[in-house]
Amino acid sequence: MRAGITFFVSGCILIIFGAIMIIPGFLDFSDGNIGSAKAFWQAAGVTFFFGSLFVTTFYNKYERLSVREMYLTTSMVWLLVCTFCALPFFFGSNSLDYTDSFFEAMSGLTTMGATMIRDLSVQPRGILLWRAMLQWCGGVGIIVIALGILPLLRIGGMQLYATESSDKSDKTLPKTSQIIGMIMIIYTIFTIVCTVLLYLSELGWFEALTFSLTTIPTGGFAPRNSSAMELSALSQWIMTFFMFVCGMPLLVSYSLFKKNWQAVKNDMQIRTYAYFFLYSTGILALYLILTKDVPLLDSLRYAAFNFISIVTSSGFLNSDIEAWGSFAIMFFTFLLPIGACSGSTSGGIKIFRFNIMYLSSMQYLRRKILPHGIFIAKYNGKPLTEEISSGVFVFMAIFLLSFLLSVLLLALIGLDFVTSVSATLSSLGNTGIAFGPVIGSGGSFANLPFSAKWLLSYNMMLGRLEYMTVFVLLLPLAWRKEKKNTGTTAF
Repeated sequence: MRAGITFFVSGCILIIFGAIMIIPGFLDFSDGNIGSAKAFWQAAGVTFFFGSLFVTTFYNKYERLSVREMYLTTSMVWLLVCTFCALPFFFGSNSLDYTDSFFEAMSGLTTMGATMIRDLSVQPRGILLWRAMLQWCGGVGIIVIALGILPLLRIGGMQLYATESSDKSDKTLPKTSQIIGMIMIIYTIFTIVCTVLLYLSELGWFEALTFSLTTIPTGGFAPRNSSAMELSALSQWIMTFFMFVCGMPLLVSYSLFKKNWQAVKNDMQIRTYAYFFLYSTGILALYLILTKDVPLLDSLRYAAFNFISIVTSSGFLNSDIEAWGSFAIMFFTFLLPIGACSGSTSGGIKIFRFNIMYLSSMQYLRRKILPHGIFIAKYNGKPLTEEISSGVFVFMAIFLLSFLLSVLLLALIGLDFVTSVSATLSSLGNTGIAFGPVIGSGGSFANLPFSAKWLLSYNMMLGRLEYMTVFVLLLPLAWRKEKKNTGTTAF
């Protein structure tokens, strides 16, 4: 395995992030926060130095990535980028050690949204902007940035993209460069429109921008301690709309722009997502009206906002949902790992996997009832292959194994059952919302022990890269030598 290509790609991306760090540094400098500005510039210098070192040391002409290099590069890029993106927090804060800084960076880039910062109101604007920028970059995916670099080097860019995105839908656009361009255009337009609408609703430009930079990637890093609780009803509805839209595949907006309504209407995943949102919002609103005596419009707003925030792994809150009672807590706990649509900015399992599990299960039951019958399960009009079905069930098995191991380890560390379960589901689903006495509404992820923070950081990356990319590297087979000219592995 050629480790050099992994460091070379990582170096290219580190150079980009080193340049980005300069922006919040200048913001703090203009605000008179010289210490915070220096922290950003020092972090930028260190990041740019190591990025340049990796590029110049490991530069070579590679024709393509092998399968193992593809998986290794994806995982290493995330680890290295988080390692260096933690530096502005570490250099510029007296309250965050490197463990907390790494957790904050990983939470931002994986769009989990759980924070180590106890009081955001005393933080420089540069730190708040940096947190938002991390989520904006993480939402569209660091690998999309790599997609823009790798084709120039004649490296298989779409291979690398496949390790992060599970979207198996047909390509709406023919070339990788066109896919990248359209995704970035859609993503940027959504960000600008959301910023303008939030500004017109009530917010100043800076808060409108930071809320937008964390809403579009369904991230959840609010610039306020109270998340979205103190925002006006109009602002909350605007955020609800954009969280819902960004929970759909990004390229769906391109189909709508091309007036291809039928393709969107016939997509099983999108239909399931829309019905799930409508029915769940209705159930939660009715529950609030009957048990908490909440007015109709307020109950709809609370239900819609918090449901879509959790199911898209955004992590914003507009009320204390733990005060809603045990039914609501249990309901939201089940939502934590689900995720929205494949090809969207959200984390989690993704709805299309539940669609495929349902179709495969129904096909299996029909064959049990009529052993000689011929039943063909179809997803969006196409036959569901055994490879796709088995891949989904393997994914779910790995998710369940990861969940159980993480809960046991957190319990071994000393956390209570509710905290262990909700923290695991929240980190694996990249949601950021959790329950329990330690990290619930009355607590903070900053209260967690040192070892728990590192375990949850690993869970965040595992959930963002959808398990397979990381688990493949744990197999001894992945590290055995390949036989030359055969494409096989020596045993």
